[in-house]
Amino acid sequence: MKSKFIIFFILLSFMTLMISCDKSKSGGNNDGSPAVMVKSERLSDTSGFTMSNGERCTIVADATIDYPVYAGEGVAIDSLQRLFAAYVLESGDTLSLQEAMRQVVANSMHQYDFMTEPVGDDMAAEADEGDDLATLKYATSTRITPIYNKNGVVTFERVDVIKKNDKVTSVTHRYYSFDVETQRYIDLPSMFRDDAIADVCQLLRQELLKQNNAKGNEQLNDLGYYNVENITVTRNFYFDDKGVTWSYLPNELAVEAVGEPKITIPYSELASALCDDSIISRLN
Repeated sequence: MKSKFIIFFILLSFMTLMISCDKSKSGGNNDGSPAVMVKSERLSDTSGFTMSNGERCTIVADATIDYPVYAGEGVAIDSLQRLFAAYVLESGDTLSLQEAMRQVVANSMHQYDFMTEPVGDDMAAEADEGDDLATLKYATSTRITPIYNKNGVVTFERVDVIKKNDKVTSVTHRYYSFDVETQRYIDLPSMFRDDAIADVCQLLRQELLKQNNAKGNEQLNDLGYYNVENITVTRNFYFDDKGVTWSYLPNELAVEAVGEPKITIPYSELASALCDDSIISRLN
């Protein structure tokens, strides 16, 4: 009897170990552990410009980027990094991850090319010494960090801020989610049935009315919203423990003064719209 108990205990321990290893390889633990591990990279650049009227302008760009470096045993992190570079960093297929991160700063600098060409390293050096020589100063910063990172899913938030003479002139939030298990970018078809998209749009409209204490589109118009009757389900969304939140860029759903409207729909209200094997089923 004693020997049978020992054999049973050994078999039970072996099965527990196998299940644990399988979860580790898939990256799909539902115990709240991180789906990916990240590493932070900080990059910056400075340039000086002379405008057509002779005034000085200093351009400063920096980026702090948290990028995935590990996603569990058996998960191809290089594949996830390529997705990260393509979607979050908006890079081409030919660039490496490090090149794509440097390109983020370069693109920030190039948005001012319409003003004039760079005047050279000497002026850039002067700009580094102090801002007292600059008539204008534009500063752009990019911050990328994971805001949802469990259940085999990671969502990165990208915040781009533009300042003119230390005054914020533009802020945008963009969100990108990835299924770590399947190494795929999470889009609308991986969440909802095609025939249910209109129902989700209706939920967004109803929630927008509710959170603004409005009874109809006219009241929303008075608050700065427009084209509410044609509200769309965009790709700019993120997950949390309660539901899916859609974030709309400035001037996309409302005037710029309103900012970036956010609308959250609880998972329970989205249940009837889910497609087969919807990623939401894993999060809810």
